[in-house]
Amino acid sequence: MSLFLITFMIIGPSCSDDDDPVSSQANHFDAIGMQILQSGVVILDYYGPNYGAGDDIADLDTLSASQGLNPHWNTKFYDEDGELIDPPTDDDKSFGAEFADTSIAELWWHEGEDGTYEFHLRGKKEGYTTVEFKVLHVDHADFTTLPIPLVIGDEVLHDAPIGARLYDEESGNLLTTAWIADSSKIEGSLTVSVGTSTDHIEAIFFDENDTEFWPEVPPHSLVVESSDEDVVTITGQEENEPWAFKLTGVSEGTATITVYIYHDGSVGKTFTAIPVTVD
Repeated sequence: MSLFLITFMIIGPSCSDDDDPVSSQANHFDAIGMQILQSGVVILDYYGPNYGAGDDIADLDTLSASQGLNPHWNTKFYDEDGELIDPPTDDDKSFGAEFADTSIAELWWHEGEDGTYEFHLRGKKEGYTTVEFKVLHVDHADFTTLPIPLVIGDEVLHDAPIGARLYDEESGNLLTTAWIADSSKIEGSLTVSVGTSTDHIEAIFFDENDTEFWPEVPPHSLVVESSDEDVVTITGQEENEPWAFKLTGVSEGTATITVYIYHDGSVGKTFTAIPVTVD
């Protein structure tokens, strides 16, 4: 009996996950290529076996993008059989990229989504660089592309929003401006009478270059909240006017409204609360 116990103690530890090369590799993401898609259209189809051992650049695949925030991109991967598969879902894996010239472009995510496989490419200036896309796993990469040529053209798209302007839709008059909530900057206020509603108020967003824009719908949407619905409520939101709303006065008093850009049903950007007076 004693001999059996000694033998078990010697053999047992050698089978731990830390020492088993098969177990230590089991959580790796094995891919040999990837696709990047925009609204279901493939804009990059990188397949590793298309390149030989001596290739140092993926010159069969070139990405073109504009300055500013380019449209939403998502990814698929090729497994070892050449079949398309979804990105990994493990918490210890994330998506990233390495740009040869970081002054040309970068990846951009909505707040709280860093490292996910749905992202935007942000063109910083016109020019040429290369980019390596990676699936990062703790302290190393499970998958890395060859450097892929990337051209940022002269077209300038909007960049990330830094503020929201509210306009009276009928007259076009600027009513108020609210910057990102962290800045607490606000210009102007709103008024409405008890028992009445305003005309449609249109929310238009602007970036650091003062370019005004509406985010893509979907995945973006407008949410406006009242701090006190006994004083003022949000009404008049319609599907065919996704960035417009009305205020309805309920009782005399003051309150605030807060404008949000939602992304896929979650808060993407929050703007400084806007004072409202109901008289």
